[in-house]
Amino acid sequence: MKKILILGGYTHMIDVVKTAKRLGMYTIVADRDVGSPAKAYADQSYDVSTSDIDRLAEIAEAEAIDGVFNGFDDINTWHALALSKRLSLPFYATEEQLEICSNKDRFKEYCRDYGIPVIEEYNVDENLKDEDLSKLTFPVIVKPVDSYASQGITVCYSAEELKEGYKKAADYSKSEKVIVERFIDNPYGVMMFYTVRNGSVVLSAMTDRYVHKQYQEHPPLPTATIFPSQHLDLYLEVLDQKVRTMLREMKIENGVLFIQSLFEDGEFYFYEMGFRLSGTQYYTIVEKQTGINLLEMMLDYSTGGNLDQYATEKYDNGYTAFPACNLSILLDKGTIKEIIGLEKIKAMPAVLSYIPVNGEGDEVEITGTYAQMLGRFNIAADSPEQFDKTIREINDSLHVLSTKGEEMILAKYVPADAELSID
Repeated sequence: MKKILILGGYTHMIDVVKTAKRLGMYTIVADRDVGSPAKAYADQSYDVSTSDIDRLAEIAEAEAIDGVFNGFDDINTWHALALSKRLSLPFYATEEQLEICSNKDRFKEYCRDYGIPVIEEYNVDENLKDEDLSKLTFPVIVKPVDSYASQGITVCYSAEELKEGYKKAADYSKSEKVIVERFIDNPYGVMMFYTVRNGSVVLSAMTDRYVHKQYQEHPPLPTATIFPSQHLDLYLEVLDQKVRTMLREMKIENGVLFIQSLFEDGEFYFYEMGFRLSGTQYYTIVEKQTGINLLEMMLDYSTGGNLDQYATEKYDNGYTAFPACNLSILLDKGTIKEIIGLEKIKAMPAVLSYIPVNGEGDEVEITGTYAQMLGRFNIAADSPEQFDKTIREINDSLHVLSTKGEEMILAKYVPADAELSID
């Protein structure tokens, strides 16, 4: 039985633990939070910070582990890389690759080298000189170069707002570096999901990512990520081969990654890449489409397994046999008293999985981040009619009531016209 050390015990990692155990692995979860959710499902757990590489190395050697794994966040991906190097265990990424992917301005520079369009940025530094600010066309979006999950991001409509937003972004950045870009105020963008296996690059999925912006200063948050993208053919024609060349030049041999892009006037504008599994757990939808479980593939890789059984090349170019989506439930401010209809929805035939973020008793603040989610449903239907019916049944059945008796659901995706119903 192979032993795997999983970094992070938050809710998303429950499926990682369950999948590893299904593969016959002995699971050990480590993080600093006593009683974190995934620990209840693991064979063993330790209350140790994932940044304490020395202590984790001692545990790994004592337990004779075969691999280190992290799923959905950038910080623990760096920790997993450092620990794997210390222990001479396999890891899918190098420091240079993670540096490109986790740093927004470095990623954009890399895209430009391969003729891939990116969102224009403004030359503004921490001094915020009036002469520089006068050259800006508002609104702009201000981001830490190295954050994730929409943390530290502000949309600014004036020089004064930019000064506040710049400080906020710098506070969220480990490197205290900030990027200021033109803000494209579209109701949706696109996401590309690539898989690399033994050096072969495959476009596993391309999606349309519909968003909702609660307040003008907040970045848009996703409400639905739809498979396949209506722009798939255009993307395959104008950009896909350039992206594959870029990924090969990065010397990526194995791994899964996602790229986020905005779409305006027939043009794609890249702005972010993650070299890891996405928090949407899109691999559940890819498995429905192809029969290949990408989480299983990465767990096998992390423990030195053979990847021959994962023939991803057969399902290239955003292969989509079934209409599907990742449906995000955004919440307004309040304390959750009751969630109505959740168990009914989880039992629907087209609902593949549910990823909880908040539950009854949790307090939700207006942050403009993913912390405003109740959770996410992964859905794949046998027909467009069943897909639309499932979304509408979810919209009708799900209610999240606050302690004040108010409905907390902020926006609902409506599939027929791809618009949002705002409550």
